[in-house]
Amino acid sequence: MKPITLIATDLDGTFLNSKKQVTSLNKEAVSKLKQYGILFGIASGRPIETVRAMLKEWKIEDSVSFIMGMNGGVLYDLRQRTKEEYHLLDGEVVLDIIHFFEDLDVDFWILEGATRYTNRTSIETQEHARIFGETEIEIDLEPYLLNNTCNKLIIHCDKEYMPIVLERAKQYKNEACVGFLTADNLFEYVDPRINKGYGIEKVAKHFGVKLENCVAFGDEQNDMEMLQKVGMGVCMKNGSKQVKDCGAFVSAYTNDESAVARFIEENILKEDMDVIL
Repeated sequence: MKPITLIATDLDGTFLNSKKQVTSLNKEAVSKLKQYGILFGIASGRPIETVRAMLKEWKIEDSVSFIMGMNGGVLYDLRQRTKEEYHLLDGEVVLDIIHFFEDLDVDFWILEGATRYTNRTSIETQEHARIFGETEIEIDLEPYLLNNTCNKLIIHCDKEYMPIVLERAKQYKNEACVGFLTADNLFEYVDPRINKGYGIEKVAKHFGVKLENCVAFGDEQNDMEMLQKVGMGVCMKNGSKQVKDCGAFVSAYTNDESAVARFIEENILKEDMDVIL
């Protein structure tokens, strides 16, 4: 591999295990990166604000240089405390999407910082929000979205119901947005220019590094563009077939087996140590 200067990782299904925790092996591996001058950051669909809070809870804040949030729509530099947002969705576009799907058994989520605004709340979704560091509030989304913008719209449903949502999504045509699956129960819409590939380009430019010297980890459809943009894209063993087929290196380990740490130790730190020796 070429010398590595920057590493970005997805969270859910990748850096986090199935209990939404950072394993001890992952913590140890990323803590070593700073010694080798390698920047490390998070590339997630989550808001910047909730990821920042979680970094403290996971005790890895000192190891993280940046957060790319909202699937590439926001960049936060933890050292300079600066935030950049790109290509927000117009509220009228979001309402058009909602009207197209509103007869289905789904929930609509709008994230604003650590607050999740929704058309329908429940004990289950409130608990889900708590796990992700969010507070869920039920509101009338119509007046909220008029004359407003947002990073993305999330459509939530039971995973057994998702095939119906996906079939409906095939019928929705709007050049002002693009939709994709981010989990077995979540489908999201963003501006067509926004994806993690776009986000990693912004990250590389911000830190003055070349994409060919970057490594990225992921597991789901919303990680594909990022894995394809960098010099080495790594898909988890538990990743979707679509991601495994996109040309990324497929790890022999799952997120529950600390796949990120194992790749860093075996392929990045080992390489750097060999050079030093």
